[in-house]
Amino acid sequence: MTDDTPHSVDPDPRDIATAGEYVVGTLPLAEREAFRLRLLTEPALAREVLRWETHFDPMAEEVRPVSPPAHVWERIERRSLPQAGEARPSAALRLWQWLALGSACASALLLVLLWAGQPGEPPDRRLWVSDMVSADSSVRLTALYDETDGEMRVSVAGQPPAAGRDFELWLIQGDAAPISLGVMPHAGHAAMPIPEELRMLVANATLAITDEPAGGAPGGVATGPVVAQATLRRI
Repeated sequence: MTDDTPHSVDPDPRDIATAGEYVVGTLPLAEREAFRLRLLTEPALAREVLRWETHFDPMAEEVRPVSPPAHVWERIERRSLPQAGEARPSAALRLWQWLALGSACASALLLVLLWAGQPGEPPDRRLWVSDMVSADSSVRLTALYDETDGEMRVSVAGQPPAAGRDFELWLIQGDAAPISLGVMPHAGHAAMPIPEELRMLVANATLAITDEPAGGAPGGVATGPVVAQATLRRI
């Protein structure tokens, strides 16, 4: 007698992270639609989405409406409305600016929750986030730097580097030479302690990912092409 009972298949770690982004709402529109279609035929993936929804539900129940202080609205108006003599940005550009900011903040929140392993509010800390996406959207890395413990927490998703290659993360402050922060995992999450002497350079710095030989750039000098880069922003 044959066993026709379907066997459970553990989802790919990248799919687990993507399911979280799907629930949070940070996936690009095309990726979101493709993921939604997969949910119709992949029960394991649908269960992963349900798990994330259950994971985030307590947060929604605990959130209380708070009226922001007047100075917050004033700052928003100054940043969103043109000053005298300035050209008003197009509606499309304003929309993409807000979407980009929201995506980075949501990705950072997701990274905090993934790292903590449980729902809840992020700790009251000085946090910096950088959301890096390659030009063809095949690689995405979200980095969250916590000033209180000096750790850079990273989440990597998308297409891994070719065989015999690694992605390496670099810190760039102004016109100074890039400083290697280490080789990235091909997928998933990692914590990277930042040396004391480099912590003062993190604020508003640029993070970049390069494609390097396995083990990282020889001699600590970048040799491969830049895969993606973005500025660290305070959240």
